[in-house]
Amino acid sequence: MAVDFDAGEVRLLLADLDGDPLLREAYPLPAALDDEAGWAWEVGGRISTAFAREGERRSALGIAVACPGSVDAVTGRITHSTGREGWTGLAVVDALRRHIDAPIVALNRMHAALRGEAEHGAAQGVMDAIYLSLRGTPDAAVMASGRIVGGATGSAGALPALPILDPAVTLEGDVLERYAALIAEVAAFLDPGVIILDGVEGHISPLVPALQELLNDIAKGPRVLISTLGNNAALLGAMHAASIVAYEGERTA
Repeated sequence: MAVDFDAGEVRLLLADLDGDPLLREAYPLPAALDDEAGWAWEVGGRISTAFAREGERRSALGIAVACPGSVDAVTGRITHSTGREGWTGLAVVDALRRHIDAPIVALNRMHAALRGEAEHGAAQGVMDAIYLSLRGTPDAAVMASGRIVGGATGSAGALPALPILDPAVTLEGDVLERYAALIAEVAAFLDPGVIILDGVEGHISPLVPALQELLNDIAKGPRVLISTLGNNAALLGAMHAASIVAYEGERTA
């Protein structure tokens, strides 16, 4: 089971061990859902219901949850939420384990999205990549030598210097130059094979050529690509993580 959630919605993907999808659903999250108990009841209930559809009781061999913000990979806790302020400190793994007895892993949504692009999208066959999402709070993930870089506090990829963009406004002028310059500086240091951008058309369309032109001048090599998975990237990346922890569940089932 893969779970991906942000401030407004939770998305579920259930698949068998061969990766064949069995169920895919999305639900809006209630406005009042800032405490851990309420979040666990809502999300945990959706997960449990998904395993009992159509009269067939299935068991969970592994669950991966893609979370908005920095995640402590050891404890499965959101250390800084980019979704809702009240989710900072949310113990995702422990909260769900109170309802579901299965191996569960929590990961940053951007890390999951980059893993999804590496498995099924624009980063296939690439060992070094940067993934950048402009949806809501600008956030990024980095892959080096085929491994996602988490950082000392799980915050690698955070971009506090970039302003949040209005989805209805085209990216242009000084703000466009600011975005391109910062990303180009990061790329010049990390030397990725590709830079993958995700966001609304009005932001991505002007940023791709502007960034590629700047990179050609200061850091030749990286290709700037548009995400091929879009908002599905994190869910598919979480499924990849779930398939890994599923082996632990399979051994103990």
